[in-house]
Amino acid sequence: MLGAYSPVLLTRRARPRLVAVFLSAVPLGMLSLTIVLCVQQWTGALSAAGSISALFGLGNAIGLSVQGPLMDRFGSRPIVVAAGGICTASLLGFGVTGALDGPVWIVAVMAGTAGVSVPAITTAVRAWLSFALSDEALRGTSYALLSALFQGAVTIGPVLVSFSLIVHGPVVAVGIAALMILSATIVFALVSDGRESQNVLRPESRYGTRLASSPGLTTIFVAAGLDGLAVGITAVAIPGVMTGAGVAVLAGFAFAALALGEVLGALVFGSRPWPGRRGEQLPVVQAAVTVAAVLVYLASEQPWLLVHVMFGAGLTGAPGSILKSTLLDDVADLATIARSYSFLVAVGLVSGAAGNGLAGQLVAYTGVRGALVIPPFALGLATIWVALRSKTLVRKVLP
Repeated sequence: MLGAYSPVLLTRRARPRLVAVFLSAVPLGMLSLTIVLCVQQWTGALSAAGSISALFGLGNAIGLSVQGPLMDRFGSRPIVVAAGGICTASLLGFGVTGALDGPVWIVAVMAGTAGVSVPAITTAVRAWLSFALSDEALRGTSYALLSALFQGAVTIGPVLVSFSLIVHGPVVAVGIAALMILSATIVFALVSDGRESQNVLRPESRYGTRLASSPGLTTIFVAAGLDGLAVGITAVAIPGVMTGAGVAVLAGFAFAALALGEVLGALVFGSRPWPGRRGEQLPVVQAAVTVAAVLVYLASEQPWLLVHVMFGAGLTGAPGSILKSTLLDDVADLATIARSYSFLVAVGLVSGAAGNGLAGQLVAYTGVRGALVIPPFALGLATIWVALRSKTLVRKVLP
């Protein structure tokens, strides 16, 4: 299976870029939790901790939406270098201000600035792969590898936070995250030659240019929004279910199983060609994810069974993420791949945050387990949506 990824890894300058993706993704798995722990320690208020962590997450979504178009216009290296420098400084400012009992509003500003300026290295590498690899099948494989690498890195983040708590405290995790952001920025800057403007089209793209605001993009973004809503609700409901069952510690195992399933699912899906065109594969995958969400609900009364089902949910969910990313090559102008991908990720972040908030309101009326009824409906709508609009996911070449 892993041999299928050798051509990608042997592509000139691909490996350093993937290293930069890994280094930049690990902090994303650290910072939300780290900010909550730090602010709670500094202020003693969980409400402030949650608000400032949410500010970081919102900033991250905004930053991705801004950096993508800037990369399309000016190239990736200057944007990554500028963002990486600001993010590193903001994280250090966050840690120092909090440790010295500085004003909470400054801590909040630093967290928000850090979120906005997290360098969109994954976006830059995704856009680079779309024209660095001329073979269509190989591009799909590279996107699967990118997804697995990103998810694996994010999974490591909470482990480093736990290590920081053992060594000294959560502020150590802030320093680690800042160091990794800086390292990722340097690695990416060294490998990038500054001439890789995303406006350089592959030869096969010269036969036509697809509209940036195509119906296909609408299909993908709406589906991503519904998926993100389901994920956001599940992220709140699962810890509630485990806590209610008196086994809160299993919540971490459940999400670790989900992440492991996503990594394995991405690697398996990207290791071989699958029958049918991508636009036809997406509704099938969405349907499988819907079934997995139903199984999550049914297993929610049995915590250990739920952990195993979460692994299955990750296994079925990874191909959908890969397909949405890959389909951007079919429905978006190559000159706007960076902004299209960054917006796709931002849609997931914003809808996930909306799902978090919705779940918090729902549990008061439905109970924690009742909230898990909503994700299958959201995912079912996404399945119907992409099935009805599958014709918009076909590559169109204009005369």
